[in-house]
Amino acid sequence: MNHVIALVVKTILVMFILVIVLSLMNGYPFLNTLGLSLIVVGTAYIIGDLFILDATNNTVSTIADIGLCTLVIWLIGPFILNEPVSFILALLTAVLIGLGEWFFHKYVVNAVISKNPKVYS
Repeated sequence: MNHVIALVVKTILVMFILVIVLSLMNGYPFLNTLGLSLIVVGTAYIIGDLFILDATNNTVSTIADIGLCTLVIWLIGPFILNEPVSFILALLTAVLIGLGEWFFHKYVVNAVISKNPKVYS
């Protein structure tokens, strides 16, 4: 159940940022942006939150999430959005997601990875 709540929170965070930055500010199709959001959430949750955060700390995991989100938006985004996505736009969007991820990781550590608590900075 903890994973479901964490995924819902992460999905809301990512969708909110991607819709504002990609759809409202840059004119990408709304429904396609929602689809890209789900891909970003899936990859970032599995790789960044479950593996990297569990093995390292919040700082490393947030930086990894920014890199991962940048690559997903930049490389996979054009296939979902049917238009190219500039690297700068992908990076800007990923940095905004990373700001939210910093706080989201604190929740994940306490609610999902609490089996093996560590001190996360």
